[in-house]
Amino acid sequence: MAETIVYRRKRKRSKNPSDIAEDVRFKTLSTDNGHEKMIVYKRRNITKMQIEDHLEAGREVIMPTGERHEREIISANGKHGQIIGHKGGTLRGTQLNDLPEDILCSIISRLPLGDAVRTSILSTKLRRIWASHPNLTFTKRAMFPKSKIKGGEQIKFALIEGMHAVLKQHRGNGVERIFLQALLDQSTSSALNTCVKFAVTSGTTSLSLLLSPERPYCFPTYLFDLQNGSRSVLEELYLKYVSLRIPAGFTGFKHLKRLNLDCMYDIVADELQALLKNCLLLEVLCINVVYKFDKLVISQALSHLKYLSLTACLGVKTIEVAAANVERFEYEGSSDNSIVFPQPLKNVKYASVQWGAFNSHVGEFVLSVLPRSFPGLETLVWKTYGVEMDGLPNCLGRFQCLKSVHIELCAPVLACDVLSLAALLDAAPSLESFFLKLIGFINVPYSGIEEFRRLPSSPHHHIISVGIKEFTCSRDQIELVEYILENATALEHMIIKTKIGCYKDAAIHSPYIKKDKRVVIL
Repeated sequence: MAETIVYRRKRKRSKNPSDIAEDVRFKTLSTDNGHEKMIVYKRRNITKMQIEDHLEAGREVIMPTGERHEREIISANGKHGQIIGHKGGTLRGTQLNDLPEDILCSIISRLPLGDAVRTSILSTKLRRIWASHPNLTFTKRAMFPKSKIKGGEQIKFALIEGMHAVLKQHRGNGVERIFLQALLDQSTSSALNTCVKFAVTSGTTSLSLLLSPERPYCFPTYLFDLQNGSRSVLEELYLKYVSLRIPAGFTGFKHLKRLNLDCMYDIVADELQALLKNCLLLEVLCINVVYKFDKLVISQALSHLKYLSLTACLGVKTIEVAAANVERFEYEGSSDNSIVFPQPLKNVKYASVQWGAFNSHVGEFVLSVLPRSFPGLETLVWKTYGVEMDGLPNCLGRFQCLKSVHIELCAPVLACDVLSLAALLDAAPSLESFFLKLIGFINVPYSGIEEFRRLPSSPHHHIISVGIKEFTCSRDQIELVEYILENATALEHMIIKTKIGCYKDAAIHSPYIKKDKRVVIL
């Protein structure tokens, strides 16, 4: 065990001839794995005599004085050692470059790319470590965080120049992630091809290209084709505003586990299906904004697929989902789309669905198709524009496992009946929490002119928590509140957040909302 004692003199001069000092002691302990551990503690009222005792015992002593003076290490034989600076209670003798290489690698890997590059000017050791940085992020914010460069063209060419410099200096191995976000397009294909080729040759596992929509960059799939001798081990691919064409007989992306295709305007249905057939290890598939599709099939061959997200697929007429092991399903489209599940997906625990205007087709899908296709569903998120009583079928007890429901109800152009959501409560006998967010509703608080409706009693024994946000105190909203209060026998609290102050006053003083200690109106 090596022991170092640091004495720090008091700022005020002491009249005591013994020259009392204050010390901070650091004990450096060698561990089994070769690392050192510093134990720090303080002791006050140390005299010169005690300092001499430490020296005689062979201990190393550091004696700093004022901040502007030099400090000396006094060894036991009285010789002076290395001069160390001291400022604010820290020793400048410990440099970043002195740390073990594995610790430096860990530190550098956590720095933004621009800061990591700047460390290379400090020493050859840091330059060597930076050249193995595992995460390469090429964005304006990462490359030029304090730059005053203005104008799209200047930023574009500055980023390309910086990217070329980084790729040229990098050692070309150990890269885990390359993320490029810039307004680059087919006119800068040479620079983009260089980046993609580097991703292949360096063994990058994650590649993201978020580019410009003006002239979409043609993604070089030939670099990933095994028939061309590709060594790609890519596991994650995220493309936005990129032209992706899959040639016949393509054999790439065999290692792909995560695929995110965003705004792929020119992708062809047959080519996408051919691509998915190659990606048999896919665990996550996200497709956003595709056109020209008559049918999209998520086949049973994707047996590893856990997360499926299909959003803004407005041009797809029919979607067939047969991947049996999906656990999380997200869908956003229009009522013109047809979604088919050939077999029940028993592993789905979370589903999020969103349509445009509500109609009977939407109601049928939510209360009939979903419980039949996802028998183990536990959490349902539903966003819709309007809802009507006639559009929701009577499906009592269909969602046997459903425990949590989150609904975002946007105000439609035509009428809307919030009370109709009681049908969803009746369809879920195990429901524990219900959350409703009302978006864009502007109503005159209910005054009793219209007849107050009450649905037949239907006890719910598991609902514990209810939340309603942007409540506007309309008749149908109050009717839903009363229905829940009368039938939720295990309810612990209902939190109602009103949209503005006048709705809060109306809700608090409304004779149609029962005074119940479980209800909190905000």
